[in-house]
Amino acid sequence: MNVKKWVITYFPTIKVNQNVGEALRKMREYACDYCIVLDENDKFEGVLYKSSIRDSELEESVNNYVTFPDFYVVEDSNVEEAALMLIENRDQILPVVNNNAEVIGILTVQEVLEAFTELSAMDEPGTRIILELPDKPGELKRVIDVLANNKMNILSILTLKDDGKRQVSIKVQCDDPETIANLLEIYEIHYTSIIEEEGF
Repeated sequence: MNVKKWVITYFPTIKVNQNVGEALRKMREYACDYCIVLDENDKFEGVLYKSSIRDSELEESVNNYVTFPDFYVVEDSNVEEAALMLIENRDQILPVVNNNAEVIGILTVQEVLEAFTELSAMDEPGTRIILELPDKPGELKRVIDVLANNKMNILSILTLKDDGKRQVSIKVQCDDPETIANLLEIYEIHYTSIIEEEGF
């Protein structure tokens, strides 16, 4: 899924030729400890962190303390890629730019967690089926076909490779776990658990 759905568009910016005092005022205004730094043409220049200017003079240029991040994403990147970058980089924020190198927003771990909550359909009412399947072609399709042929609308599918097998979480639009359990038993599909979720 595209990151644009979860991008924060309210964030502090400062020009590369401004001073530390102005940057600190921006940070106070936005109640954060960073500023996105732009060049003279409003293009992405880097990030300024409060920790890097702690011992600086207020009149010093922020240009001396700007860090260009190892990772940032463009607006058409997917949220899975953004999550991987946040894990690898361990920075507080992940700038999001358009094709003209203009910053359109930022992502933090909070937004990525919200994204995965939606991708897993935790916010929707339904029933989650947990299965352990052989990790080979056709196994998951068999389960999906059974659900689809019995008019079960699938809200999300997540899989995880685990010790040569595939742990699978499927959420369907159904509020009757017993019906699902009976259906899977008819087709001899073994499940680990079936849990109704209210959503939020």
